[in-house]
Order: sequence, then C-alpha cells, then structure tokens
Amino acid sequence: MLNEKFEVVRNSRLVLGISVLLIALLSAGLISKEANRTVQVWAAGSNLSPGSFLSDTDIQKVSVLLPDSSKNYISTKAQILGALVISKISAGDLIPVAAVASIDSSINQRFVPITASTTDCPSDLNRGDIIDIYSVPTRESKFVVEPQLIGSQISVDAVFKEMNLGQISIIGIFSSEQVLPLIQVLSDSRVIIVRSV
Repeated sequence: MLNEKFEVVRNSRLVLGISVLLIALLSAGLISKEANRTVQVWAAGSNLSPGSFLSDTDIQKVSVLLPDSSKNYISTKAQILGALVISKISAGDLIPVAAVASIDSSINQRFVPITASTTDCPSDLNRGDIIDIYSVPTRESKFVVEPQLIGSQISVDAVFKEMNLGQISIIGIFSSEQVLPLIQVLSDSRVIIVRSV
C-alpha cells in the first residue's frame, strides 16, 4: 500500500515536471516568434534640424516592435543619405517618413557662416539646434541703430568653436531671400545667438 502511494506521488511529480518543461518550451517559442516580428528602421544618431542633409553619422539602424505603425517610419531598406530634413528630430528618435524629403526640395536652401563671440551664444550649441539671431549696434555701426531680430527659427548645420580666439562660428540654413539682408546687417553689428526650445 505504501509502495502504491509512493508510485502515485512519483508519477505525479514526473507529470508535473514534464508539464512545466512543455510550458517553458511553448513560452520560449512564443517569445521567439514575437521577437521575429521586429522591424529595422532608421533612428537619428544626433539632433537633426530642418534644412540639414542626412549623413551617415546622423542615422543608425534600430530593431523595434512596430506591428501596426511600421509604415510611418523609414525602413533601413530605404536609402536616405543626402535626404533633406524637414522637421526637427531629436537624437535617438525613430525617423518618421514625413520628416524627410528628397534633395530636390532643397533648391532654396543657403548655408551661411556666422561668427559670434563665445559670450554671445550658448556654450553648448550643436548641430541640429534651432536658433534666433539678433543684431546689436556697436559704436561703429552705421546702419543698425537698435537691436533687431535678423533670423528666426534658423537651423544650425555645423558649429566650429575657436576657444583661443574667443569666437564661435556656425553654419546656419537660410532661404535665398534672407541672405543679402542678413549679410548687410551682420557686417555692421554685433551678433547675439539665442537657442530656441
């Protein structure tokens, strides 16, 4: 009688062990199947601002689970190097289809160098930031008589810091119509750069 009870207990443990093993294998299969539903899309490797062009350092491949909304983001199968950014994308964000355009859309873009004192702009200014540019008259100014906003919501394409000279140079992205008035004002005033949020 005791042996029969022992056999029943041993058999039930065996059945329980096999059941746990089968559940674990089934779970692993379901997890693996779910993981295989991920897609590879492009993400921003740095802050990207409107008007800039995508380079290989600006993008990175990421695998994400986007079962229903994958069509809203750019697949890594798409070649997007050189594409024009048309809306701000923060570093690490997935790149939406609507945030970039073909290079043909950039005909009116002009890349203008601007130099300012390091004390007249944010110390941590970077490519991809959006800025406003102000001109302030100096003692030698002939045309600029009061502070004025000369560029609003300008995308920064590059930043060059020259600490030993106390200056910072940026490349701003402007429309062709903005360039001549901008140069006239810049040649006659002090430049203040303010980062937008």
